[in-house]
Amino acid sequence: MTDVTQQIVETQENKTLGYVAGFLMLVCAPAGVILSYIDRGKASPLLASHYSYLIGTFWKGLLFLVISAILTFVLIGLIAYFVTSIWYLARCIKSLVYLHRGDAIATPSTWLF
Repeated sequence: MTDVTQQIVETQENKTLGYVAGFLMLVCAPAGVILSYIDRGKASPLLASHYSYLIGTFWKGLLFLVISAILTFVLIGLIAYFVTSIWYLARCIKSLVYLHRGDAIATPSTWLF
């Protein structure tokens, strides 16, 4: 196997855990964030940016859900739940799309998209 072929295979193998973490964030968020925490230290800079982005998405989403729960008593919380869900899905999908393209997340600590 040539060096270029070996490098492509290694890159694809490394991306696999990134895809798994992204899909787990959509299906079972705690499992996805645990995988992200475990692999972030050993990951390439590309994957580390995605893991940091997913970890931030989880914790910020949890904060938004708590705020939404509190606001439910004022009936604005139902709208906040909806907005939080859309925000969470958009960030998880963005991470998967950027990972597929091979692009790093430029600012993983951002609160927006």
